[in-house]
Parts: sequence; C-alpha cells; structure tokens
Amino acid sequence: MTRNKTAIAIALFLIFAITMPLIILPVYAPTGTKKTFAYIGATPDPVGVGQETLLHIGITSQLDRVSDGWVGLTVTVTKPDGTTQTLGPYRTDSTGGTGDIFIPTETGTYKLQTHFPAQWYNVS
Repeated sequence: MTRNKTAIAIALFLIFAITMPLIILPVYAPTGTKKTFAYIGATPDPVGVGQETLLHIGITSQLDRVSDGWVGLTVTVTKPDGTTQTLGPYRTDSTGGTGDIFIPTETGTYKLQTHFPAQWYNVS
C-alpha cells in the first residue's frame, strides 16, 4: 500500500511539474520585424526626352487585406545635371506595389531611388 501511495505521489508531482509552466507563464504573442526591400523599375528603358516611362514602385512585402497598402513611399530622381526631384508620396496596393508615369526633360542618365518609411502592420 505504501508503494502505491509513493508511486501516485510521484506521478502527481510529475504531472504538476509538467503542466504548471503552461498555466503560470503568460500568453506569448510574438512580435518582431520583417526584412523587406524597396524597389523601382522603369519601362521602357531607355526612353527619349518628352516620352513617358512607367515607374513600378513598391516594397517586397504584401499585405493581408485588399484594402490595405503601404504609405509614404517616395522616389528621388537624380537628373543628368545633378539636380534632384522628389516624386510621391505614394500608397501601394495590397501587393506592395504601385505605378506612376515619369517624363524626362533632358538628355542623359537618370538615377532613381525609392525610399520607404518604417511602418508596422498588425498580423493576427
């Protein structure tokens, strides 16, 4: 009889030792950051002065709902003469991308750089 009581006591102790951390520890909801990259593309490339080129601007992270979008994206255009022009701000669709038309005003090489301000998105 003592042997059974000891075995039961050890079994109960082990059960409580295993289950107590599940009850005592708070619920953990992971938070963190996701590495993303801003992008830009121009089509056609090259294009002549006064001709339209389509800019594809965005971020490499899609969103959960169709109505959502990343906001505040801008594009810095460095013209051949060294001056800069800022395009935007833009709001993406839920795929993370959007578009715009750019028309060059002078001959030469243009440099385009996308800027994406840090944002958070609630994923539940």
